[in-house]
Amino acid sequence: MSDAVLESTSDRPADDPAAGDHETADPTATDAPTSEDDWSFDQSPSTLGVATTIVAGLVAVAATTVSPPAALLALAGLLVLAVGVHRGSNQAHKLGTAGLFAGVLLAGAAGASPAASLVAFGGAVLAWDAGENAISLGRQLGAHAPTRRATVVHVAATGAVASVVGVLALVVYDLSRAGQPTTAVALLLVAALLFIWLLDD
Repeated sequence: MSDAVLESTSDRPADDPAAGDHETADPTATDAPTSEDDWSFDQSPSTLGVATTIVAGLVAVAATTVSPPAALLALAGLLVLAVGVHRGSNQAHKLGTAGLFAGVLLAGAAGASPAASLVAFGGAVLAWDAGENAISLGRQLGAHAPTRRATVVHVAATGAVASVVGVLALVVYDLSRAGQPTTAVALLLVAALLFIWLLDD
C-alpha cells in the first residue's frame, strides 16, 4: 500500500517556479505612458500679454467716449480682440482690431479733438501689437515659458514709438495751422517712417 502511494505521488509534476511566474505575468503590461500621461504643448498666450492688450484697448475706448456709438463700437472690438488673444486666434484678433480702429475713426469723424484721436489711435495700435506679440510668443515658447521680460520690453518699445509718433503728429497739426507747411510735411514723413518701423518690428 505504501509503495503504491509513493509511486503515485512520484508521477505528479514538480512545481515549476518559472511556470508560475509565467502564469502571473501580464503580457499586456508595458511601461509606455497612457494617453492621459502624454505631454502636450500649451500654446496659450501669457496672462501678462492678454492683460496688456486689454489695458491698451481700454485707453483707446476711453478716448472715444466723445461719441457713444464710437465708444460702443470700440468696446465691442476690444472684447472680440481680448477673446481672440486669450484663445490664440488670429482671426478673432484681426476682427477685434478692425472693430477697435473703426471706433477710433468714428470718434474722430464725430468731432473728437486731435489729442483724443491720437491717444485713441495709439492705444489701438498698442493693443493690436501687444495681442499679436502675445499670440506669437505663446505659439513659439508656450504658455509656461518665462516671457515676462520679452513682453514688457516689446510693449515698452511699441509704446515709446507710438508716443513719439503721436507727439510729432500734434506738432504737424499745430504747424499746419500756423502756416508752416514745409516743416509740417517733414515731420509728417518722420512720423510715417517711425510708424512703418513699428509695424515691421
